[in-house]
Amino acid sequence: MSALVVVLFAVVVVRLFTLQVVRHERYDRFARDNQLLRERATAPRGFLRDRKGTPLVDNVLHFEVTTPWRSRQDVETAAASLAAYLPVDTAKILGRFDAWRGRAAHVPFPLVPDADKFMISFVRENADVLPPMRVASRGRRRYREHALAAHMLGYVGEVGESELAAAAPKRYYPGDMVGKIGLELQCEDWLRGEDGVRVLEVNAAGTVLGENKELSAPPRPGRDVFLTLDVDLQRHLEGMLATYSAGAAVVLDVDDGAIIAAASIPSYDPNRFATGLSQASLTALLEAEGRPLFNRLSQARYPPASTFKVVSAFAILINELIDPGEVLVYCTGARRFGNRVFRCWQEGGHGGMNLMSALVQSCDVYFYRVGEIMDADLLAAAARAFGFGERTGLDIPGEMLGNIPDREYYDRKFGRGGWTQGHMLNNVIGQGEYLTTVLQVARMCAAVANGGYLVRPHFVDHVEGEAPIAYPKKRVPGLDGATLAFLRRAMEGVVQNPGGTAYWTRLAWLRSAGKTGTAQNPHGEAHAWYTAYAPADAPEIAIAILVENSGHGGEFAAPIARDFFARFFESLQDETARVERGVDAANAVADGGPR
Repeated sequence: MSALVVVLFAVVVVRLFTLQVVRHERYDRFARDNQLLRERATAPRGFLRDRKGTPLVDNVLHFEVTTPWRSRQDVETAAASLAAYLPVDTAKILGRFDAWRGRAAHVPFPLVPDADKFMISFVRENADVLPPMRVASRGRRRYREHALAAHMLGYVGEVGESELAAAAPKRYYPGDMVGKIGLELQCEDWLRGEDGVRVLEVNAAGTVLGENKELSAPPRPGRDVFLTLDVDLQRHLEGMLATYSAGAAVVLDVDDGAIIAAASIPSYDPNRFATGLSQASLTALLEAEGRPLFNRLSQARYPPASTFKVVSAFAILINELIDPGEVLVYCTGARRFGNRVFRCWQEGGHGGMNLMSALVQSCDVYFYRVGEIMDADLLAAAARAFGFGERTGLDIPGEMLGNIPDREYYDRKFGRGGWTQGHMLNNVIGQGEYLTTVLQVARMCAAVANGGYLVRPHFVDHVEGEAPIAYPKKRVPGLDGATLAFLRRAMEGVVQNPGGTAYWTRLAWLRSAGKTGTAQNPHGEAHAWYTAYAPADAPEIAIAILVENSGHGGEFAAPIARDFFARFFESLQDETARVERGVDAANAVADGGPR
């Protein structure tokens, strides 16, 4: 018996020695882990700022009540416990859980995603009688101007299964918010920071005693992205366009393609996505009148109408089809081709027309005559030279190509020999099968303004801590010399000449150049087009505007450009007024008036 006691005592001693000496570090770590709770510290998302640094999109702190779970029963118990004291909808909670559990196994479930102060206080004060619950804080995306520039900024949403599968390990976790469309998606890598870890000290009951700063690693915030947009000018542009039911507009810096303002109407509030949008609400938004989620700036395709006559005139000039000074037709308001009559927008006709007067007054009959001799491939080549039929390189996803019909296109559609020259009479006036985006028309206008270069429209100027991004531009072959000078004079005549289609929208103190257009619409009123640049003698900005289902471009779209020019160049107007006052005062002195 004594020997047995000695042996057993020796075993205990050896075991104690093993635990306390040999494996001391391991069990010491286990002990610490039992009193330490590690949780991921999500990195705050970077801001989207306008060109002056004003935040357009930032983050706001919100709180949620979460519960750990291993089965649906755990969530049912936690929801029932809350419902016994507070007005929470257990059926709705369980419905969210059923949709959530498949992509977030054993991640604490947010019972109350947006808890108010009373809910937070109740959970914290009654932690000893409630099932395991925690109040967690996290950043939520905030779109400060609500619907302003929504189609450009985009929105964030909860990461999906496909995004989780495609991302690098530990980049995203279930429940994370990621950019879904627009600049939020395009700039995701810049805006998303690097997550850290918070190490919390807890007691045996799981109550948090505090944070262990030595073991915690703070997250690295995402970087701010500075945009080319000007929030004040953006408000002004959207305010003017919002008086109509639907449309789009964009303002470019003619030299580098920076987008100063851009609008698509109707719009939506991306904050609805940041706070969580139910399937029913999303369906209602998708089916709402005017399709507010549809970006009409770069995704909608329209016939360019008479704005395209700039391209047709370019094709005439570089191919020397017609003497531009020759009076080619006498417009009576219509022209017969075969057994069909093609009508001019001016019912009474324009009279004798050469290329300059036909552009200034937008005479359709003149261009019908051109269409009778214009080759489909020749016109298509001119359109492609101006960037039609291709993506502009815009830095938000989803840009449409447009459509440029050439001989190959018509042979595919109608069969070889199955189409006639009659198609060209519509094409040269920007109707028929030609389709463009508002952005493409603005880039065409900017090319005439800047001396013949296609710029790359863009929203991102630079990222925090980096130099401004350099965007490429390319030459439009043939858009120089006499050809460029002719197109500039013609576009200036549209606004400054008494016969011009936008003459009534001119500003006395600012010379601008433009081109109106009215696109036929089989489903209602015509779409109004206008594209312009200013000042005419030293261009700075170009604008393109489309107003759906409204009427003539000179009547509905051109006034928007005029008012935007007045706002953008208001300092120039003040300077002009000061000069005029000085001239008047000098004249008064010269006439012997008061000094």
